[in-house]
Amino acid sequence: MKIVTAFNETIEVPAEGACAGVDDREILRPRIYNRIESILLTRRLIQRRVEWLASQIAAFFGAANRLEMVFILEGARFFATDLEKAVYDTGGPEIRSQSIKAQTYGTGLKGNGETSRTVDISCRPSGLEGKRVLLVEDVVDQGFTLNAVRDWLVEEAGAAEVRICVLLDKILDNPTPEVRSLRQRLKLDWTGFRIPDRWVAGYGVDAGEDFRSLPFVVVVTEKYYLEKP
Repeated sequence: MKIVTAFNETIEVPAEGACAGVDDREILRPRIYNRIESILLTRRLIQRRVEWLASQIAAFFGAANRLEMVFILEGARFFATDLEKAVYDTGGPEIRSQSIKAQTYGTGLKGNGETSRTVDISCRPSGLEGKRVLLVEDVVDQGFTLNAVRDWLVEEAGAAEVRICVLLDKILDNPTPEVRSLRQRLKLDWTGFRIPDRWVAGYGVDAGEDFRSLPFVVVVTEKYYLEKP
């Protein structure tokens, strides 16, 4: 695994994963061996990076009395909770946190050659008109969900400003021209990690509703889920 010692710059994660030191290791329980290929990010590494992201967010929003945070269910729940606590610890503004639900993939898998996806937005937050909003997401893949939620916050909820913080930014192998263009237009203000184009889970992110509660991030064995009845 790559050992990360600098947390104040973009962290590029190789396929073999990353950790925060030679003694930073995670243990997988035997019953999940056949569903997990490898560990991508350790909990200590995630914690250190979240603390740094929080310090940057606190500095950016400065002396604001209150910051509106909107996180996308279900995947961003763990990340958002740790992030808002870390913003407080670093002296940042008080945060009012709300969730929003956006269903894009459903139970299906990302397909090759996709140019668009319909995004259904529900569990809409309130009281955001004229406010500065921090939008928090777990994984940016093709960008359909995040783009739709950002547009909804501006066009429907009336937010004055939307800044985006994501934990994982996937570097796509073969995006369509439409997806490439969308990703280029989707400005990410703060990014935790840039990761390979692999199916990941853990730290709030699920794989077929598995592994959401893991405190670290893993690479999922895709074959298991593709063959699962």
